[in-house]
Amino acid sequence: MLRADGHGPLNRTERVFAQLGQRLSATSDAETAASIIMEAADELLGWDACYVILYDPQQGGKPHPLLASDIVEGERITLLNVAPEQPSPNMLRAIAEDGFIKLSNAPVNLDPAFTFGDAGRRADSGMFVPVRSGDRVIGVLSIQQYVPGAYSQDSLLTLKALANHCGGALERIWAQEKLSRMAERRAILYNAAKTISASLNMEQLHEAIYNAVKQVMPCDDFIFDGYDESVNEIVALYVVESPNVRVYPPRYYADHGLSGTIIHIGRPQMFNSRAELDASGIRFEFTGDKEQDQTQSLLAAPMLLHGKVKGIISAQSHQTNAYSNDDLELLEMLASHAAIAIENARLFTELQKVADNDPLTDLLYNRRKFYELAEREFARALRYPEPLSVTMLDVDHFKNFNDRFGHKVGDMMLRMIAEKCGECIRDVDIMGRHGGEEFVILFPATGLAQAVQVVERLRQMIEEADLEPMQSFYESVTGQRTTPQALRTTVSVGAAELDTSCASLDVLIDHADRAMYFAKSDGRNCVRTWPRAEGS
Repeated sequence: MLRADGHGPLNRTERVFAQLGQRLSATSDAETAASIIMEAADELLGWDACYVILYDPQQGGKPHPLLASDIVEGERITLLNVAPEQPSPNMLRAIAEDGFIKLSNAPVNLDPAFTFGDAGRRADSGMFVPVRSGDRVIGVLSIQQYVPGAYSQDSLLTLKALANHCGGALERIWAQEKLSRMAERRAILYNAAKTISASLNMEQLHEAIYNAVKQVMPCDDFIFDGYDESVNEIVALYVVESPNVRVYPPRYYADHGLSGTIIHIGRPQMFNSRAELDASGIRFEFTGDKEQDQTQSLLAAPMLLHGKVKGIISAQSHQTNAYSNDDLELLEMLASHAAIAIENARLFTELQKVADNDPLTDLLYNRRKFYELAEREFARALRYPEPLSVTMLDVDHFKNFNDRFGHKVGDMMLRMIAEKCGECIRDVDIMGRHGGEEFVILFPATGLAQAVQVVERLRQMIEEADLEPMQSFYESVTGQRTTPQALRTTVSVGAAELDTSCASLDVLIDHADRAMYFAKSDGRNCVRTWPRAEGS
C-alpha cells in the first residue's frame, strides 16, 4: 500500500491504521467493529486478553458491552455481552487519566464483578485507554498480556492513537444501534399504548401498563400509584415486588415518599445508585423491611392530565446504573398514555355505575343489574352444584310513613336501610332495590340457615338504628317536633334456598317473596322462610 502523497510505501502502523479506517467504514455492526479494532490492536501490540466497552460518563448508566476475548485453557475465546453493571475502577481511571499502563508488581484483588474470561488468572501487563470521538469519551479499550513488562509508554501512545482513530466510527455505529433499539422499544410501547387505550377495565389497564414497562426497561419492582386530591393521599393501584409478587400497600399522606414527592414537584426522577437515592432527601415508603430493600436504581414519572398530576409510574432495578435518559423518556411517554387511559376508564366506570346502580340509594344495584348478576350466580349454582339463597325485605307500613313524614324523610329511611344492608353482607353477595320499598339480597354459596342469620341481624340493626339525624332533618324542614321512636321503622323479611322446585331464578325469588308475606301475616318485623315451617 502506497502513501496518498506518493512518497513510498506505508510503514506497518500506518498500514494497520489505514486498513482499520477502511474496514470500520464498511460495517454498521458494533460487534464486527469491535472485532476489527481488537485485530488491529493485536497486530500492532499483541495481547492475550482484550475488551471494548462503550460507556459515556456524561450520560452515565450501565456500560454497554461490545466484545471481549481471553485465553482460557490455552485457547483464545470470544466473549459477548461482557460488561460490569457499573464502570470498573480501571475504566474510570482510564477516563480520568487519559489512559494508563498497569503492571503486576503489586497484588491485585479484583472484584469478580469486574472480571471476565479466566477469572483465576491475573494479567501481568495491561493498558487501558479511553475511546474518544472528538472531545467526548464514548468507551474504553483495554489489552492485556500474561507476561510482565509487555508494554511501554510508546505502546500506550500507540493504543491511544488506535482508540482515537476508531472513535468516530464506533460513535456512528453506536448511534445507529441506539436508534434501532429505541425504534424497537418505541414499537413495543406503541403496541402497548393501543392495548392500554382499548382497555376500560381498571385492573386490566393497570396490568397492561406494568407489562409494557417490563418489556422496554429493567423492572425488578414496579409502582403504579394514584393520587386522591380530595384528601391529599397516595393510593396504591398496582404494586409488584420481586420476584413478580403483587403487594397491596396502604394509603399514605402525600407529604412524603416517592409518589408524594413526584405529585408535588410534577417532574420525573432518575437515580442510578443507592448513594443517589440516599442523597435525594426523599423519605421513601417501604412495603417491607427497609433493610432488606434491594433497590439500586429508580425511575419515576408523573401521570399528567390537563396540567394536574393524577399519579405516578415507577420502575425500579436491583442493579446500579440500570437506567438512561432514553428509559426516562419512554417512561414519560407511557405515563402520558396511562393518564389518558385511566381517565377514560374512570369515566366509563362512572357511567356504568350510573347505569347499574339504584339512583336513590346509590349503594344498591337497580332491578335490571341485579337480575343480570343473579342469573349468573343461579347458573353457577346449578352447574357445580352449590347452595344459593335469596332474601326479600319490605319496609313495614312505608306508605303511612311517607304520608306522615314526607317523601324526603322516606328517601332518607330507604338510604339508611341500604347502608345497613351493605354493613351486613359480604363483597360476593348481591343486593338490589327490587322496587319501591322492597330490597332483594342474593347469597352465593350460602345455605338457608346462614342467610337467615344474616338477615335477622340486619332486621335488628334497622329496628335499633340511630334516627336522630333523620329527626333533625324533619324538624328543620317542617318546623314540627317528633321523636326517634315516632320515626322507628321495621322490616319484614322472607328467605328461600335453591332446591329442585326452582326451575328458574324467578321461581326462587318468588319463594322468597312468599316467605316475606308469611312475615307480614305473622305481625311484621320478623324473618320467615320458604317453605313455611310447621306450626308457623
